[in-house]
Amino acid sequence: MEKTVHCKCKSGCKTKRCICLKHNEPCDDKCRCIDCQNPLNGVDITKLSVCAIQNIDEYKNLSEEELQEKYELPCGCEEVPLHKLIGEYSCSKCGELYWYSFCWDEVVQDSCTWHCEICGTCRDWREWHCPNCNKCTYGVSLPCEHCGTGSKYSGAY
Repeated sequence: MEKTVHCKCKSGCKTKRCICLKHNEPCDDKCRCIDCQNPLNGVDITKLSVCAIQNIDEYKNLSEEELQEKYELPCGCEEVPLHKLIGEYSCSKCGELYWYSFCWDEVVQDSCTWHCEICGTCRDWREWHCPNCNKCTYGVSLPCEHCGTGSKYSGAY
């Protein structure tokens, strides 16, 4: 995937004020940043889940021992080392997709969980991000519990 944005930061690219970091991308040679400290620099983000990217400092602080620790998949079919769950992992027996949620500190099933890039946290599949009030809300066919606008499926924003 080709990089879509390039920053001009003068404050080190450490916060979401950096357009590259805001778009979950490392800075590159086309950026005009000064004293770049983007935590995604030098990391192969193509192998990471959005949750891992948005929790990059936690990911980078994992020891080799922690990366080798095995986690049982929710399906119960197998145990997998954490390093294989940082991105998407397909169970060799049932084929379900799983990934490690840094937000919840557990392995989650891809079809039941998603990571809201705006709120920066993992969510249940029944939740959605309301563009009107800019908050995640419960109920795929219900109005937003915060502002009362239509669901993501009603088309009534």
